[in-house]
Amino acid sequence: MTDKTKITLIYSSVAVLCILFISGFIFLGKLYDIKAEADKPLAVDIGKETFDELLQLQEDITLTNQDGQTVSISDLKDKVWVFAQFFAKCPMCAERNYSDLMKIYKQYKGNPDFMIVCMSVDPEADDVAKLKEYAASVKADTSNWWFLTGDRAEMHAYMSGEMKFLDIRERTDELEIARKGRYAHDLGVAVFDQDLKMRVKVDLAFARSQSHELLKTYEEKLHGAINLSLNN
Repeated sequence: MTDKTKITLIYSSVAVLCILFISGFIFLGKLYDIKAEADKPLAVDIGKETFDELLQLQEDITLTNQDGQTVSISDLKDKVWVFAQFFAKCPMCAERNYSDLMKIYKQYKGNPDFMIVCMSVDPEADDVAKLKEYAASVKADTSNWWFLTGDRAEMHAYMSGEMKFLDIRERTDELEIARKGRYAHDLGVAVFDQDLKMRVKVDLAFARSQSHELLKTYEEKLHGAINLSLNN
């Protein structure tokens, strides 16, 4: 073997060793990244004692409640209030209102600083007489639970544009209407504080369809936001 061949083999061996050495470091680095990713918590801020501001209401709207009184969102300043969309013929609203909202109402209705507010997504059908009947069916007192009606276009625009709820869609399939009602709308429940700031919004209907654990987590978030706002 010539000297030139020996030198070539030495340099080749050194190059291979360097490549293996560098590859080993890269592999170990990837293993570290995988472990670090696996060590991250699956969820954060569950059960936390402070809640972020999701949005601040800027615009006002004036509507009519179940007693025919003219009321405005600005009237709710200095109150802690729970908001939800509904319409009288919505079967999913009925389940939510008779379970989730009633549970909240029974717990907090004695607090003069607390309100529940429900805006109809079908205000043409949900006139004052219909709202009064509906409110009576859930034993809602106008002093702390409003069911609101007004101009449909104005209400829809306010709920989607100002309150950032999902757009309301009118269903056309008769079978779907029979099962779910004429309007597809956001079933979320939101908590607003005394400064008209949304503190939390959760979909209890969705959580209930998933698991008892998720429903419990969402309920804790909702009640946590109510209690924190009331105690501020």
